[in-house]
Amino acid sequence: GGIKMTIFLGIISAIIVISYVIDFKNNRMSTKEMVMASLIAAISFVLSLIQIVRYPQGGGIALFSMLPVMLFSLLYGKTAGVTAGLVFGLLSLLDGPYVIHPVQFLLDYIFPTMALGLAGTFGSDTKMKRICGPLMAVALNVFSKFLSGVVFFGAFAPENMGAVLYSLIYNGSTAGVEGILCIVILAILPFDRLKKHARA
Repeated sequence: GGIKMTIFLGIISAIIVISYVIDFKNNRMSTKEMVMASLIAAISFVLSLIQIVRYPQGGGIALFSMLPVMLFSLLYGKTAGVTAGLVFGLLSLLDGPYVIHPVQFLLDYIFPTMALGLAGTFGSDTKMKRICGPLMAVALNVFSKFLSGVVFFGAFAPENMGAVLYSLIYNGSTAGVEGILCIVILAILPFDRLKKHARA
């Protein structure tokens, strides 16, 4: 079953990558946006190194590392956001990745941060949209890591706990908690004022 699942995830991964490339080609980013996306990714990366809660088996809750990419996506749209997320994912490899399979690499390091860039999918003109977009982004971020946990790291689950529950608890209590905290901050930020400065 594991091999079939891996092949299936590999196909889905390829579709995600191809659709991003097409989207990127159709929605050209300005040089300024590219530079800003890189800066935002760098800020996210630095924040990801500051862990508020550290788990013994690696990972933990980082200091709002998801926030910059999600905010950038809300301000500049999802293509810019996903690009910033992709750069963030690539930068996170500097922290010594744990890679056992190409699909696991994508699920753990590339797709979760790209997913954060989808925060601006529904637009940002109402508070509801500014909460729903990031909620979806965080859900996809956690889901990607959750899948990796189930398929590739099930062996780490405690004896009386299945891989699915283990991965859900682990990723929910790390990425999930951080994501919810970031959404709370996004909800209270003076967004319209930020948008004015962003467009200036």
